[in-house]
Amino acid sequence: MFSWLTGAKDLLDILLVATLIYQGYLLLENTRALNVLRGIMVFVVVWLLASYFKLASVDYLLSKAATVGLFALVVVFQPELRQLFERLGRPRNREDQQAGAVVNEIARAVEHMAERSIGALIALERRTPLGEYAASGVKLDAMISAPFLEAIFARNAPLHDGGVIIKEGRVVAAGCVFPLQNQQDGVYKRYGTRHRSALGLSEGTDAVVIVVSEERGSIRLAQNGRLSQDLNANELRDKLRALLYEVKS
Repeated sequence: MFSWLTGAKDLLDILLVATLIYQGYLLLENTRALNVLRGIMVFVVVWLLASYFKLASVDYLLSKAATVGLFALVVVFQPELRQLFERLGRPRNREDQQAGAVVNEIARAVEHMAERSIGALIALERRTPLGEYAASGVKLDAMISAPFLEAIFARNAPLHDGGVIIKEGRVVAAGCVFPLQNQQDGVYKRYGTRHRSALGLSEGTDAVVIVVSEERGSIRLAQNGRLSQDLNANELRDKLRALLYEVKS
C-alpha cells in the first residue's frame, strides 16, 4: 500500500515538474530569452564537466562568471521578466476582454476593406509557429487596430500585396509571402493568388487565414485547406472567436 502511494507521489512530482518546464518554455518561445536559456544550459554542462574532472581553474572562473552573469541577466532581461510575471498574474477575464477587442478590430478592418474592394490577406497563428513565413516579410511588433490594418493593405501601399501575420493579439509581420495552394485541378483553380495563398498556408499549418477579394469584395476564411462561404462581419467575428479563443478556454 505504502509503496503504491510512494510511486504515485513520485509520478505526480515528475508530471508537475514536466508541466512547469513545458509552460516555462511556452512563455519563452520565440523570444530572445530562449536563445540565452540555451546558452545557459551549455554553460551549466561545461561547469559540471569541469567540476567532475576536477579542473580547478576552469571551475573557479565559471563559478565567478555565474555570480556576475546572474545579475547581468536580471538587468538585460528586465523587460522580458516584467512581461513574464505580468502574463502569469493576468486575470482570465482580462485575457478574454483583450481577445474580444482583437477580434472586433480585425473584423472591423476587414469589413471596411471589403466594402471598398481592397484586397487583404491576414493569417492568425495558432499552435503551428509561422516564423518561417514572417521572416519573408517586414518584421513588426504592433498593436492591432482597424486603421492600422487598413493602412497596410491600402492601394499602392508598399506592403499591400503581401500577407499579415498576427500572433497573440499583435501584428508581428507584414508583406509576407505565403505558399500557394498545390491543387491544380478542381474548384480552387478559379481563385486568384490571395485565395490560393490563404489555402496554401492553411494546408501546411493550423493557421486561420482571412482573405478579402479585391474583385468581389467578399470575405472568406481558409482553414485546413478549405475556404468558407462568403461571410459578413458578424459571422467573421463569431467564427474567429470559436476558432481562436473558445477552444482554449
